Amino acid sequence: MARRGENIYKRKDGRYEGRYIKYYDMSGKAVYGYIYSKSYTEIKEKLAKCKTERQSAYKGSNTLLCDWLEIWLKSQGVLKPTTKRVYKSHIKNHINPQIGNIPLKKLNTEILQNFINSLELSASTVKTVFSTLKSALSEAEDKGFITNVWSKVKLPKKDISIVRVLSTAEQQRLEKALTDNADMGILICLYTGLRIGELCALKWSDINFELSVLTVNGTQARTENGVEIISPKSKTSKREIPIPPFLLDKIKSLPRKGEFVISKYGKPFDVRTYRRHFKKVLKKANLPDIKFHSLRHTFSTRALEVGMDYKTLSEILGHSSVAITLDLYAHSLKEHKKKQMCKLGEIYNS
Repeated sequence: MARRGENIYKRKDGRYEGRYIKYYDMSGKAVYGYIYSKSYTEIKEKLAKCKTERQSAYKGSNTLLCDWLEIWLKSQGVLKPTTKRVYKSHIKNHINPQIGNIPLKKLNTEILQNFINSLELSASTVKTVFSTLKSALSEAEDKGFITNVWSKVKLPKKDISIVRVLSTAEQQRLEKALTDNADMGILICLYTGLRIGELCALKWSDINFELSVLTVNGTQARTENGVEIISPKSKTSKREIPIPPFLLDKIKSLPRKGEFVISKYGKPFDVRTYRRHFKKVLKKANLPDIKFHSLRHTFSTRALEVGMDYKTLSEILGHSSVAITLDLYAHSLKEHKKKQMCKLGEIYNS
């Protein structure tokens, strides 16, 4: 039998067992934790420590979610400027306005599910908002402030989007409209698959003219400090891309004003400015309004059409796996699919 108020018991195997309340579940029922030792003195000290931690956790559970998110964000150490900006945006614009004033201990699955359901955002954006919230709450769980109330939250199904790809005829019209030095960035993206941020960060030192290779060493991003050149978004994003001979000649013909390949008055184009420039070129070519990222999709489709394998394409695009490339571009173009199917006829004719 335990001494009064201690919750320490001596087991049949001679060891001492200490019991303490870890937390209360959603129904209010106590959930116990257990510790063991051969020494009564030691088990008493361990139990006292657990109870102290429990009291600390109880105080922490009274913390408002908005306050905890601020604490959590500061504890993340060195983050990429873009990652930190995304976290802050999700917290400020979506999480805090709706559930920020709720204490951690009062959060439950229903509250979180209603929050997710109320977000009038794309499925992919909802997923990133929830991912930010889940990371913060997981750390609160590690400290014993709360239990896992997010694992059963259901997220909206993934958006089904059709990737806009320029047809061969449309691409030719676009290329004919590229007459200015600044337009060269569009051509580079059409034949290398660079992202717009990578293009605007491209320096002359990143191009090896002897080996005909372009190295992606950075990307342009808008941070709290303004526009900066930061490291690529992932390890695989830092990559080498062979440059086709005709494109290499085009790049060589560009005037070198400053350290950036695509520049204006010697300074790199801001991503937003270059997007606006792209819209003007589209109008000039009498093409529909498309996103700049469609150039990357167009490059990928053309690469598959000429027979490039998925592994090579995946490495050129900087994807972390071939599966991502397959998921994005396996659709190809209907015209390309027909050509591939027609090749089967060659077997019959022979």
